[in-house]
Amino acid sequence: MKTLVIVAHPEIDNSTTQQFFKEGLAGFDNYEWHEIKQEFEVASERLLLIKADRIVFQFPLYWYSAPAILKQWLDEVFSVNQLDLSGKELGLVVSTGSPSKDFQAGGTEKYAMSEVLRPYEMLANRMGMKYLTPVVIHQFAYLKETDKQQLLVRYQQYVTNEQFASFNGQVNWFVKGLNERVADNPEVAKLLSVLEENEEQRHDLSWNVEQFKQDED
Repeated sequence: MKTLVIVAHPEIDNSTTQQFFKEGLAGFDNYEWHEIKQEFEVASERLLLIKADRIVFQFPLYWYSAPAILKQWLDEVFSVNQLDLSGKELGLVVSTGSPSKDFQAGGTEKYAMSEVLRPYEMLANRMGMKYLTPVVIHQFAYLKETDKQQLLVRYQQYVTNEQFASFNGQVNWFVKGLNERVADNPEVAKLLSVLEENEEQRHDLSWNVEQFKQDED
């Protein structure tokens, strides 16, 4: 799977959130980080989209929408008649300075974030793409270090893991990453052993549950 991360931020060099994500992808090779510039060549942008399996729009929320540069880019690059993206995946990574409690019924904003981002779900539907559950970051600057690390792992999987939404996919992603580091770190080898042992136990449990269901039928 190849992921294209489309980053739309007018001051990306000054964004701690975007730099955090960019640095967090170092070491992975199945993605492309692409920052939208003020001037771009439509044919080149479309070629990037065609080559990707998963496309991620990454931007800060500006007045319930994306920065103007993404809107301009979409207006010029996306075309139902000239760009076939059917079967590809569309994901969103959105950051906001507001707390999560604001985006719900009864909250300050009164609407859930899924409703705010509905136009992108409609875009995915129109282009024949699979819409992925967005990753929303609330008040990044106030996150604790442990929360930032959890966010980073979630983000890394969102970009690089084809099956990030399933438990099996998450475990396999971790095991693959640990296998790449096991030779240099005995502590990692121990952790890998525990994961693999638990994985075998979980498969046994799943098999027993299935057998029980068949017996009941």
